[in-house]
Amino acid sequence: MDINQLLASFASAFTQDNRLLTLALGHGDIAAGQLLPQTLSGEEGVSRPYRYTVSCLSPDANIELKTLLGQSARLGIADAQGRETVRCGVVSQARLAGSDGGFSRYELSIEPPFALLRHRRASRVFQDLSVPAIVQQIVQEHQAANPAFARVQTLEIQVGQASPRSYCLQYRESDYDFIVRLLHEEGYAWRFEHIDGDSPQVKLVVFDDVYSLPPAEVDRVRFHRSDATEEEDGLTDWQAARQIVPGSVALASFDYRPVSAQHSGDSSQIDQGQTGQSLQSSLQDYDPQGLYYAGDADQLSHYARLRQQAHDAAAKTFEGTGSIRGLTAGQWFRLDDHPAHEGDAAEQREFVVTGQSFQVQNNLPTDLASILPSPLAGEGQGERGINAETAPFTTQIQAQRRGIPLTPAYAHTEQAKPTSLGVQTATVVGPAGSEVHTDEQGRIKVQFHWQRPDEHPTIGAGLDDKSSCWLRVAMPSAGAGWGHQFLPRLGQEVLVDFIEGDIDRPVITGVLYNGGHPPPEFSGAGSLPANKTLSGIKSKEHQGGGYSELLFDDTPGEVRAKLSSEPGKTQLNQGFLAHPRSNGKAQPRGDGFELRTDKHGAIRAAHGLLLSTEAQNGASGKQLAREHAQSQLDSALNLAQSMAEAAAGQLADTMETGPDGIDPDNGKSGNKADGHLQHHVEALKAWEAGSNTDKDGKTAKDQAGQQPLLVLSGPAGIVSTSEQSQTLSAGQNLNLVAQRDANQVTGRRWIHNVGQHISLFVAGVKDKVALKLIAAKGKVQVQAQSDAMELTADQELTITAVKGKAQIAASQEVLLSSGGGYIRIAGGNIEIHCPSEVSVKGASHQLSGPASLSTPMPVYAKPGTGNLQVIHEFANGYSMNQGKFVVTDALGVKHSGVLDEAGKAMVNGLPLGPAEVQFLGRPNKDKADIFPFVAQPEEAVKQLGGEAVKKQAMSQLSSLVGKAVPPGVAAAAGQLAQAKNTVDQARQMAGQAQSMLQQARDVKQLASTAAASPDTAKLLKKIL
Repeated sequence: MDINQLLASFASAFTQDNRLLTLALGHGDIAAGQLLPQTLSGEEGVSRPYRYTVSCLSPDANIELKTLLGQSARLGIADAQGRETVRCGVVSQARLAGSDGGFSRYELSIEPPFALLRHRRASRVFQDLSVPAIVQQIVQEHQAANPAFARVQTLEIQVGQASPRSYCLQYRESDYDFIVRLLHEEGYAWRFEHIDGDSPQVKLVVFDDVYSLPPAEVDRVRFHRSDATEEEDGLTDWQAARQIVPGSVALASFDYRPVSAQHSGDSSQIDQGQTGQSLQSSLQDYDPQGLYYAGDADQLSHYARLRQQAHDAAAKTFEGTGSIRGLTAGQWFRLDDHPAHEGDAAEQREFVVTGQSFQVQNNLPTDLASILPSPLAGEGQGERGINAETAPFTTQIQAQRRGIPLTPAYAHTEQAKPTSLGVQTATVVGPAGSEVHTDEQGRIKVQFHWQRPDEHPTIGAGLDDKSSCWLRVAMPSAGAGWGHQFLPRLGQEVLVDFIEGDIDRPVITGVLYNGGHPPPEFSGAGSLPANKTLSGIKSKEHQGGGYSELLFDDTPGEVRAKLSSEPGKTQLNQGFLAHPRSNGKAQPRGDGFELRTDKHGAIRAAHGLLLSTEAQNGASGKQLAREHAQSQLDSALNLAQSMAEAAAGQLADTMETGPDGIDPDNGKSGNKADGHLQHHVEALKAWEAGSNTDKDGKTAKDQAGQQPLLVLSGPAGIVSTSEQSQTLSAGQNLNLVAQRDANQVTGRRWIHNVGQHISLFVAGVKDKVALKLIAAKGKVQVQAQSDAMELTADQELTITAVKGKAQIAASQEVLLSSGGGYIRIAGGNIEIHCPSEVSVKGASHQLSGPASLSTPMPVYAKPGTGNLQVIHEFANGYSMNQGKFVVTDALGVKHSGVLDEAGKAMVNGLPLGPAEVQFLGRPNKDKADIFPFVAQPEEAVKQLGGEAVKKQAMSQLSSLVGKAVPPGVAAAAGQLAQAKNTVDQARQMAGQAQSMLQQARDVKQLASTAAASPDTAKLLKKIL
């Protein structure tokens, strides 16, 4: 046959009219004019993508393969009645399979656009989205960015309500693998629905209800023998298969928020027969999951049920072979005429196509092979060649009874979640303007370096609190309200690991220094590598430059430690004290330790505090080693007791050294537990009782252990100085004991004010002066103002006035006596009596008439002249009247009384010193005697004198009562003015104070009786 005949024959065969297999690409012009489908092989199934390979003949050997890629494709397979089963997709691969002369063979691969997402790999973060929402977002992104995807691929989700995932990570996964992984984990099956039309489309249908699947175009499929005489498509082979699967599934997951592990499981619902059921009864698929895998126990049970459904789906399956052209994966049919199912009900003979492999041989003219070169006749003549005597359509299907869940397998499959490749680093993020962003569990948020705005157009790549969910931070220790807390701050680079490699369960395991966050400059000086011997912790003030630090300096020969806080330069320096190290060098400051601050400081120890300079080399002794202090205190007690005994023997007052108390009259008052020197001695001995060095308290004999003593011990001495004053105060006894001398030197005055007794006792040394009282300048005054004075000497008593006179005066009598003789001066008389001679010698003797000399006696202030005004008044100015009270003065004497109608009282005759006032019950509590306070101008109470006070009081009284002041009130006001002047004068004349005060009280009483209203009374009180 010549070339013209060949071309004519090819042209007549090239038409796709009345063909078993048809192909249309793009708008249809490419296939119609250039490509004739010869054979087709395909693979399709539920929850897996399809792939169709079509072999085409063409008279054009120069078709550019790139013009075929991305073209939408429509494949039609006609049945015996001419009805087409349409399959659509896009051309994903084109290959020139052979060429001879002017004819060529092309092979095209057709897939759904969704399957091509395996070529798009990404890393991104999804937050608070359900799996259907994540799938929709990714598909919509491709539809918006890819015209071919938008033209061919659509999506329909037929599932129930889904729970959102707080954090879902796609890391180094293709979009296809990521979506399939999520669908399988949630138990969602998926299929493809081919939509014919002017623009062929493929719909990805996600479903969780097998009863939502549509019927096949052939609703019934006959089972019959393989015979060319059969006019109806059918199945010629149908086989069932069973296998042992796990009889149960168990899942477990730990949730750190309720701090509990959840467990759940599910059992097989497939009847495997008695022996099969028995065999798989103990075969459990126990698969512990990662942290908080499920939101609650119900959700964990749901996941366990999905795992078991996937196992059950593999327990029993069906396979068939035949020539059914109207079946596609994901559709169901009814099987008729099969002997194994003859007795089954109709619904038991309904099966879903879960997978299909098919081959199509196009019905080209039989003589076309004779005019085509052998390379174009097709590979494998017996299988796919156009001359092969094979059926035009054959299929092998996998099926499952309709109603059996088609839950895809997930665990331990290639669709399972990928594991992390290792740790990563990320940047700590949070709201703008914040420095630390955390929640009640100390979690933080981060942004991985690979989070790009391209995949996160709205949230996830803004370096803010939307970049991730809350992530836990690993600490060296973490307990119930105790442990470490070092929260990474915004901008820091952190190390992120993944628990069990789960990419959805990141955890912060560390923090890294980088160019923007260099290592710390301890004490604000120096840097690495020069300061390489420094280690420690340095904090940073929030929103500020302050810091605290714990520093360890391991420089050879200069080891030190420092705990400091920048505010107030508060520091505890230990070891080799030095200025901040810079460039590896530090200027020495001393040795030992230093506790210092520019602010306040306090040292408190509830069980006692020991400040000692006693040596304890090598820290080998006990904490409260106090041998030197105890020895000194014991010696002090011995000296005090011996001196007290000597004093008592010489009729001086004894010292209260303990345990006996001493009364003011020097008598014993019974055992006294504390407040004396022996208490200190015994309490110091028992100090450790109850501590870990004396748990049994064996040292606690006369005193309890762990008493709050403050012990100062300095073997070389204790120096206490102040440019201002120093105060030593004791609630009971103040003991000063010196084994040698007690020296007191003052530059101005030395004043001892004693409440009851002074006893000075000197044991003395024979023939030495034992007690000296010398005033180099000024007078010496010794008085007994309310009782007798006694001067006694064992031997001579000398009274000498070196430059003046010696004067002895007495208001009643002066008696000089010795050896029985005496001179008495009393009552204006002088008596000179003696048992023997009276000798009067002088150059002359003058005896004249009476004469007298008046000697003024000193006037003493009477003890107990202090006065105290008691007022029971509330904060709002109201007073309580006629209530009882008790005043305890500085000497412990109690003074009782009753308040007057104004809630006041005056207590006289108190000694100087502090007093305690206690208000008792009020006898007339049922009466609400209230004295309202009316605020007056400040001028109303100014300290004026004389007539000015009188005029001011009259004016204010008139304005207050709103009418003329009664005569009695006017008189009272005048007398009040006089009383005030009297009081002023009384302050200057101490000797007349008592009478003046009494006059003032009388005037006050007159004013109280004259007042016409409470307001007037209140004003009078205020003037007083």
